[in-house]
Amino acid sequence: MRLEKLKRVCRPTFYSVVFLLALATAYTTPISAAEKEAEKKQDVVVEPKESFNLILPFKDVTVGQGQEVTMDTEVVNRTKNPVQVSLTIEGVPEGWEVGFNSRYPSYPIRSVMVQGEKSTTVEFKAKISDKTKAGDYEVKVSTKDDSGKTAYSDKILFRITTKKVETGGLKLTSQYPVLTTPSGQTLKFTVDLKNETNKPLTASLTSQAPTGWAIRFKPQYGDTQISSLQLKESATETLSVEIDSPSRADAGEHPVTVRARAGAYEASTSLKVTLRGVTDLRMGTLAGTLSASVAAGQKSPIPFHLQNAGTAPIRNLAFSTKKPDKWTIDFKPDKVDSLNPGELREISMEITAPARAIAGDYLITVISNSADSGSKPLDFRVTVTTATLWGWIGAGIVAAVVLGLIIVFWRLGRR
Repeated sequence: MRLEKLKRVCRPTFYSVVFLLALATAYTTPISAAEKEAEKKQDVVVEPKESFNLILPFKDVTVGQGQEVTMDTEVVNRTKNPVQVSLTIEGVPEGWEVGFNSRYPSYPIRSVMVQGEKSTTVEFKAKISDKTKAGDYEVKVSTKDDSGKTAYSDKILFRITTKKVETGGLKLTSQYPVLTTPSGQTLKFTVDLKNETNKPLTASLTSQAPTGWAIRFKPQYGDTQISSLQLKESATETLSVEIDSPSRADAGEHPVTVRARAGAYEASTSLKVTLRGVTDLRMGTLAGTLSASVAAGQKSPIPFHLQNAGTAPIRNLAFSTKKPDKWTIDFKPDKVDSLNPGELREISMEITAPARAIAGDYLITVISNSADSGSKPLDFRVTVTTATLWGWIGAGIVAAVVLGLIIVFWRLGRR
C-alpha cells in the first residue's frame, strides 16, 4: 500500500523532469555545417579586386594648335586603407607639355596619396605646341599603386586642328604682360577677365609667384583687395594686379601666373616682372673710420674699400675729390669697370699734402660717379703733421722776424 501511494505522489514530478530535459535538448541541438558556413560568409568582408580607379572624363578631345587642354581627373580609393598611386604619361609628342598637377596651388605631381574610401581630384594638363601638324595623336596615361596590386592605363586621343577651338568659359588677358622696375618696388598690371558663357559666374582669383613676393587683386578703380568677383553673362571685368618684389630680389626676369576659376572653368595668364636690381655702393676703410693722418710733403697711401651691397652690378665707377688748394689725391686704380653684387674691392687713395702745409685737420670729400649708382660723396678728415726739421726752420724764421722788429723799434726809439 505504501509503495503504490509513493508512486502516485512521485509520478507528476517525474513527468515534469522529463519535459524539462526534452526542452533543454531542443535548445542545445548542434548547428548544421551549412548554417555555420552561411554565418562565416556573412562575417567576411569581400575585398575589391582593384585598389583604386582612375577616372579621365574626356578620352577624345579636339583642340587647336597652341591651345591648352585642362581636365579634372579623379583617383578613387576602393579600399579602407590609404593608397599611394603613381602617375605616368607616355607617348607625348615633341614640343607638347603634358602632365598632372595639384589643384590649389598648382604644382607638377607624379603620385597622389588617397585616403581610404575617398577620392582625390588632380588636374591633367596638355599644352599643344603651335608647331604640331594637324592630325590625330594618342597619349597614354599609366597608373599603379605602391603595392603593385592594381595597374591601370588609358589613352586620350587628341584631334589637332589648325584653327583654334572656341572653348567658352573664362578668358584672362593682359595688354602689357611685361613690366620693368627696380627691386623692392610695386608694379601694377592690368588684366581683363571675360565670362564667355551665357550664365553668371563667380570667379576666384589666385596667383603663383616667387617666394617672398606679394600679389594683390583690386578693382580697376578702387583700393579694395579682393579674392573673387561676380561676372555677369558675357561680361568683362578689368582688374588691377599689384606685385611687390622683395628689396633683395635678384635682377632678371621673374614669371608670375594669375589664374581665375569658376567651377569647371579656368583661365590663366602669364605676367613677367623684369627687375633691374638695386645698387648700394658702400665706401670707407676696412676699420670703419673716416679719418687718416698724412705727413706734409709726402705721398701717403690709404687703403680705401668699395662694396656693392645691392643686387645689380655697378659699372664704370670713377672718382673725383674736393680738396684743399695744392693738394694731390690719386686713386689706384682710378676706375672700376664693374663691381658685382656682394663684391668687395680695395683701392689705394694716395694723398699728398703740400710741403709747407700747416699742421692740423683738413676735410676732403671723395665722390664716386657711375651711371648705375649715381653720384655719392663721402667726407674724410685728414690730419697733417709736419717734419721736425721744418718745425725748427719755422721756429727760426719766427724768431728772426721778432728779433728784426725789436731792432727796428730800438733804433727808432733812439732817434
